[in-house]
Amino acid sequence: MRLPTHKTKIVATIGPASKDKKTLVSMIRAGMNIARINFAHGTFEEHAETIRLIREVSGRLNVPVAILGDLPGVKIRVGELQKGHISLRRWQTVILTTEDVEGYDGVIPVQFKDFPRLVSKGDVIYLSDGFIALRVEEVGEREVVCKVLVGGTLYPHKGINVPNMRMPVEAITERDRQIIKFAVEQGIDAVGVSFVGSAYDILEVRKLVDAAGGRLFVIAKIERPDAVRNFDEILNAADGIMVARGDLGVEMPIEKLPVLQKKLIRKANLAGKPVITATQMLESMTVEKLPTRAEVTDVANAILDGTDAVMLSEETAVGKYPVDAVRMMARIARTTESYRDSLWSERTVEWKMAELRRGLPKGSRIKDAITRSIIEALNTIDIKYILTPTRSGETARLISRFKPRQWILAFATDEWVARTLVFSYGVYPFTVESTTEEEILGLITGIGVVKEGDTVLLTKGTPIGKTAGTNTIRIFNV
Repeated sequence: MRLPTHKTKIVATIGPASKDKKTLVSMIRAGMNIARINFAHGTFEEHAETIRLIREVSGRLNVPVAILGDLPGVKIRVGELQKGHISLRRWQTVILTTEDVEGYDGVIPVQFKDFPRLVSKGDVIYLSDGFIALRVEEVGEREVVCKVLVGGTLYPHKGINVPNMRMPVEAITERDRQIIKFAVEQGIDAVGVSFVGSAYDILEVRKLVDAAGGRLFVIAKIERPDAVRNFDEILNAADGIMVARGDLGVEMPIEKLPVLQKKLIRKANLAGKPVITATQMLESMTVEKLPTRAEVTDVANAILDGTDAVMLSEETAVGKYPVDAVRMMARIARTTESYRDSLWSERTVEWKMAELRRGLPKGSRIKDAITRSIIEALNTIDIKYILTPTRSGETARLISRFKPRQWILAFATDEWVARTLVFSYGVYPFTVESTTEEEILGLITGIGVVKEGDTVLLTKGTPIGKTAGTNTIRIFNV
């Protein structure tokens, strides 16, 4: 068995371009780690078949692939369009209508009945992740008359944003509740919560998951100013976060987005929670065989910022080259990680440790002290692998936040816990029957990952009094 060539995890959205078995096999071989299902589109029957195919292909290839389901949330979207698209020209007058019609030249249906109540004359409305801009000229009972400020081609179901608009409803919709129940029944691994405003939204999802009798790894999508303001409480409540730059870049000044991305990733790293950077990463590969230089640089910078995963959306859902997009993402990750590894030095470790000490609250956990000791050991001894038996996945994630050069091989008896570890940088999970040292060494030497003479670091939980969990490390030659 060979480990992947990249430690940064790749999330690929599954859609019409990629939901057949042959393409899924190629995408997993190219480097896809997490399959994302966007529940804003498609039926439960279609999604159930996609989930079945992903599990089948992952099992046949013997590669752990997590499934992430995205809740639609309260997103205002464009409705159906007669010809599949509308071309909007600058200074053209267009009407946004809440009537149940198919759009045509000059008329755009809006899938939110209360939309006219949420806008005022002079407001700027952004469509399709901000690529198209309209100015409100007149507001009626069911129609909003606008002038096109920035034109372009508009497609069905694209998002509609009005900066600073406050939605008069909860973040979790009735449709989201149905999806959560379906997700639990289908045994998917994680759910992305859209348009989170506070920790309350995350706790509400957890209640729904509990009520459905299942478990889901809950990822908060940061795409509203409220989420940025309440980020610390949201991070504490969620299992991971997604920096969803599409809506976030419309809801706030776009020039602030790069610095904000770095701040959110750093906070997630300090908390030991995985973070996904998403939206428009290789957007041009939706129609082109190669990405732009700017897109390649964007992906590399997100990795250097400390992101655990990078995400492909339209590139793999409806794009012409889904497998090539995954393969390109893997190439960028591999090259960027190699550069970061070359900078690994005692000074780098000291800087990371100082940053961690500043970021952690007083009275931190034993596991925080253990993981700091591990990083210091990695800089002193030529260690080949980090072996981490785990019940919850926490120890592996706390080590992962340092982005070490070594692979973190995690071993869990719970298959769901193992698959949630797919979200963390540099963690390769195994589902095992036992996490004893003998079982672990037998497995990894048997499949050829670890060879005789390799130096490994093993984390352990040695019971001492009332202490539970990881509290010991052992370094030895296999």
